[in-house]
Amino acid sequence: AVDIQNGSIQKLYSEDTNLIIFQENKVSKALIDKDVIFTQEGQPLTTASKVVIGQVGGFAGKYGISKNPESFAVYGNRKYFSDKNRGVILRLSQDGLTPISDAGMRSFFRDNLTKTKRIYGAYDEQKNKYVVSLQSDTENMTRHSEIASSSSSTSLSSQNYATLSFDEASKGWVSFYTYKPTFGFSLSNEFYTYNNDKLFQHYRDDVQRCKFYNNTNPDPANIEFVFNDQPSTIKNFHTIDYEGSVGWKMS
Repeated sequence: AVDIQNGSIQKLYSEDTNLIIFQENKVSKALIDKDVIFTQEGQPLTTASKVVIGQVGGFAGKYGISKNPESFAVYGNRKYFSDKNRGVILRLSQDGLTPISDAGMRSFFRDNLTKTKRIYGAYDEQKNKYVVSLQSDTENMTRHSEIASSSSSTSLSSQNYATLSFDEASKGWVSFYTYKPTFGFSLSNEFYTYNNDKLFQHYRDDVQRCKFYNNTNPDPANIEFVFNDQPSTIKNFHTIDYEGSVGWKMS
């Protein structure tokens, strides 16, 4: 049995012959249809058992899923979710629990997760990104720049939500988006999101860029270049590459 002191069970996820248990303040793993016995030397041995749920063992780290199971998304052996109580976004993989919100966005999630009412998560298999949308009914989200010791912050369009993505290849948070999803999923290498009852397929060639859910006045795209990381280090940039369609310009 799990420890009730770690809060209620918010989500169960079965993976192969293991069951991952997400409580408010702890993430644990249990064996399914097998159990563990120990040798005299203390080494574990797995054996078949008639017990449906075997021994429960917790992952290292005092993290849970709070009360936001809707933030959960999975791809391969990687599971993503939020812990609102501790102000972090987490990834559970073979190396255990990792707070990926620490990748340059610690203060953003620390400040904004406390404002949220719903935290929707989805995995974009086409772009290999974890997409998370922080949503509030009243308070606006703010974007904080964690550049050197700068404490500047700018309003994110003064909206009560913020949708952004984590890229495994870059090991960081790469984009903010202007759409507000209520659910998202990938199917046949295509990425779809819902906005209430509106289903939208992303990356379509016949849809205007930055136009989601048939909104009539899409917000323009913008790029923010960060060059002053580690300001005490002298850096030289020979080239800057971009990837995108032809015929676009930026003022």
